[in-house]
Amino acid sequence: MVFVAHYFDIQDGVGRKWGFAWHTGAVGVLIFFVHTCLVLMWSLERTDHPGWHIFIPFYVRRAMRIYPLSIAFVLFAYVFDARWIPPNLWQSLTLTQYMFFKGPQPRFPSLVAPLWSLPLEIEMYLVLPCLYLLLRNRPIFYSVMTWAASVVFAVMQPRFGEGYAILRYVPCFLGGVLAWRLMRTRNYRRLPGWVWPIAIAVISSTWLASIPATYELSIALFGICLGLVIPLFREIRGAKVTLAAKLVARYSYGIYLSHFPIMIYVMGDSSWPERWFKIIPRMPHIAHYARPINIVLVTGLTAGVSVLLYHGIEKPGIQLGRRMAEWLARPSRERILVPAE
Repeated sequence: MVFVAHYFDIQDGVGRKWGFAWHTGAVGVLIFFVHTCLVLMWSLERTDHPGWHIFIPFYVRRAMRIYPLSIAFVLFAYVFDARWIPPNLWQSLTLTQYMFFKGPQPRFPSLVAPLWSLPLEIEMYLVLPCLYLLLRNRPIFYSVMTWAASVVFAVMQPRFGEGYAILRYVPCFLGGVLAWRLMRTRNYRRLPGWVWPIAIAVISSTWLASIPATYELSIALFGICLGLVIPLFREIRGAKVTLAAKLVARYSYGIYLSHFPIMIYVMGDSSWPERWFKIIPRMPHIAHYARPINIVLVTGLTAGVSVLLYHGIEKPGIQLGRRMAEWLARPSRERILVPAE
């Protein structure tokens, strides 16, 4: 959804805020916010680290999953992006733009515009182990009240400023936490998997109909609705569907970071500056009659680059993070397994 929204925005200039393309791309991000929390709560549950010893291994694995590729793209933007003269390079490298920014808005590299959501994920990941320990063995009521409290802070967020932008999205993230907690209680899966895409489309209408006056509440409503219905559906068993989902999931991070600069390079039109790149020239814009070639080039280049990035940067980082996490967790595991003399 993000890919399609950016494609039509760059090609036709239809990405103004609160327009349909903008709503479509944003709902893709919100779906991911719910999804990532659900998956990571499952990941925390699978770990065999006792109690508070889950923190360091979790943080190490997330850092090695996220930072190698994000740092590579920030440095790419620093070298090539003519529109970005970063006073906040270290903030972009550490993904702390919302924590330490100056001015009315945090600044992100123009060539990697989707990077705006990644610092929010980092901030949320910091508290996920706490939520796991606090909510895993308590009644569902505590999870619901945590979500309700987050909605209050989300509504108040504009008073605090963009440095607290994470508060706007916490209720959406907590939709995934609530889904995890419900699925941990008992099996609610009664609906067939093929209905699941229809459910996503229906729930997305709560966001697609949002207006500026209901911004924070629309995000919260979408997150809780998606979180509540996830436990109702059985897994999709179709081999082709699961294979496609597995491949997209594997290369999704590379797609997320690479598609935007590729789109600008391939089909930047008059709405984008001629001197977008500092060093390499912009590819000549393909004439209107050749627009079908745009989607072929953009899709092919994004797929190829994402595969190369995964095997060249992401996978080695993931493997290193796993080894580091296991090494750091070994002393705590030994203290539990080996009785004291």
